[in-house]
Amino acid sequence: MLHDDWNDALVMGWVPAQSLKECLDQSESVLNSAMASYVFDRYAQVLAYAGGESAFVAGVRRHADANRQAVRRQWTGKWFRRAYLGPTLGWLGEKGLWVSPQPWAIIGGAAGQAETRELVQVVDEELRHPSPIGALQISKSPDMISHGVWKMKPGTQVDGGVWPSLNATLIWALALVDGGKAWDEWKKNSFARHAEVYPEVWYGTWSGPDVLNSVNSEHPGETTGGSPLGWTDFPVFNMHTHACPLFAASKLLGLEFTEAGLTLAPKLPLRSYRFDSPLLGVAKSGRGYEGWYNPSSRDMWTIRLKLPPEEAKLFARIEINGSRKSVSPAPDGVIEMKGEGGEGSPLRWSVRRG
Repeated sequence: MLHDDWNDALVMGWVPAQSLKECLDQSESVLNSAMASYVFDRYAQVLAYAGGESAFVAGVRRHADANRQAVRRQWTGKWFRRAYLGPTLGWLGEKGLWVSPQPWAIIGGAAGQAETRELVQVVDEELRHPSPIGALQISKSPDMISHGVWKMKPGTQVDGGVWPSLNATLIWALALVDGGKAWDEWKKNSFARHAEVYPEVWYGTWSGPDVLNSVNSEHPGETTGGSPLGWTDFPVFNMHTHACPLFAASKLLGLEFTEAGLTLAPKLPLRSYRFDSPLLGVAKSGRGYEGWYNPSSRDMWTIRLKLPPEEAKLFARIEINGSRKSVSPAPDGVIEMKGEGGEGSPLRWSVRRG
């Protein structure tokens, strides 16, 4: 853990001075291990694609699994613990639910199917439903009482505020499980929702700070001032408020890049939508799906569109760079398309009903 993982103030906020050295020497972050499960897997994939030595790639995958197994042991029956602060203080995150490690436990595969179902339900109840502007960072619990050098009021900062940087990964994890919940959380974290709920707070409507006060604060919808971090001195132009919705939108599309191209597993519960970017685009309409892929290098690429099997059966033909052909989706709902594109001339594809 050292001094922090994502949470810059966890050690200083929850560890008293007399336990600081022990904590720095012996603490462990469940968040870091949960994230490492995913990161090492992706690293191994990139190494294999680049022709890396097979023994080294296998070692990286073993590191991923070791972290995954370590996280699995921190399951409390409802959620995953937050961090081990050393022998004196023990575990943080047994009495309260911290959002930060939970999405990565799902994304990195530490949470099995049963744990994922329970975890999504308890995150809904404890973190999402109480808040109209995005999930709380900590549930209302004894864990909101900190004993460290930094003092914070409940519902503010890292003592239960609302953080776009955390909720982006929550949306990603929810999209793997329940598209409706993911879409709901995405909307809750939007500028539009903040403007509806807290119209008297000018920031949070066209730009915003790193964190907003939650419903558990004396001043919900606002942000905090004073020491050590006074966000009221700079309540706009924090890039998380802009970048995180864009990043999370890509996860609503189920976007994952592969060595062959990309995979799309859209989870948006909408009849129609359109996502545009210089690199790729996806659109859904009553006729089906269409999109394009324009990487910096020109090559043959594979687009895998993964739909629920019941929906995939509705489609009988595809079009790739203007060439039409019939298609039979795989039993798991995957429709695979291959074509040339890139360097300013995108691969264009569509999937249509029969």
